Amino acid sequence: MADTAMMVEGDIDEANARVSLVRADILRLYPEVVRRLGGDPDALLARESISASIFEQKGAMISYRRAIRLLHHTAIELNCPDFGMIFASFQGGTAVLGPLEVAMSNAPTLGDAYRYCAEHLRTYSPASELSLENERGSGRPYIRWAIRLDRLPHQEQAIEQGMALMHHAIGALSGGTVRTREVWFAHDHISAPSRYSHYFGARVEMNAPFNAIFLNRADLAAPIANRNQQLYDMATAFIDTQFPSSAKPLSARVRSVAAQLLSQGGCLHIDVAAALGMHPRTMQRRLSEEGVSFEEIKDEVRRDAAIRYLGQRTIPLTRVAAMLGYSEPSVLTRSCHRWFGSSPRKFRKAMASGVSG
Repeated sequence: MADTAMMVEGDIDEANARVSLVRADILRLYPEVVRRLGGDPDALLARESISASIFEQKGAMISYRRAIRLLHHTAIELNCPDFGMIFASFQGGTAVLGPLEVAMSNAPTLGDAYRYCAEHLRTYSPASELSLENERGSGRPYIRWAIRLDRLPHQEQAIEQGMALMHHAIGALSGGTVRTREVWFAHDHISAPSRYSHYFGARVEMNAPFNAIFLNRADLAAPIANRNQQLYDMATAFIDTQFPSSAKPLSARVRSVAAQLLSQGGCLHIDVAAALGMHPRTMQRRLSEEGVSFEEIKDEVRRDAAIRYLGQRTIPLTRVAAMLGYSEPSVLTRSCHRWFGSSPRKFRKAMASGVSG
């Protein structure tokens, strides 16, 4: 079980002055898959300053931003818009998760596996967030996933890779007894609709409020195929020892909840406080103690959402404004000038030409 981070290759996330890393396993089999598709993996890796030797280092961590940019530029270089999903089909479901793979593969049920994953995903990346939730009204369970990095354009390939990995994992963990029932992506199509149906074998909705895979209620009780209790105990003990939990700052939790609420059409401070089980004034006071305000966090969340939405050229600017909770497009224009120093239209054009990322 010795799986310590022997090598770190990362960059600083300047927006919040911390290193944003992910297990190098996110690129598992990258050279082989790219060569199979007719590309030059060494040249593509070098473009993002990722050393090819990273694949020889067990437990290595790399810059999440560089990995995301690599997937984006690889899809362009290979003229392969569904690269993320193709890549995932070669990688296997939980194989990229390191020690989490052992714990999930030996948990009692599928629901237990994903609940454990949600609580310990920091072992994969502190910037990756997963939750097991129920749909309002229907009660349908779904697994929701997001990448929480500031100022991050062009993450669609990484999102599609991650969602496809989850899809494969659900089938593998359950021994084929559970299948994906429905898939939501928060971005627009970057491949033909038929490609999504091909990879997921289920209804796929684009431009959804968030990224999620939906299951049936009974699916969570499905037993994990060929589980071993001793391996589960060993894996969880190892994770507890090597990756001790640390409470997130309130500002980080507020940011996460605010991002979720904004994606659902609202982001009031009273709603965020309620979701955290706090009085609004208490939340504001504790945020102040951390040197930040709710409005500052909300503005940053909006800015990051704007980067994602403006990167999707099929979304009209009027809709982008509405998705950000603005009453009219002129407010979006003022915000973009403040955030990016240009109008929404010019910033979108700059992203399309690769200037912004």
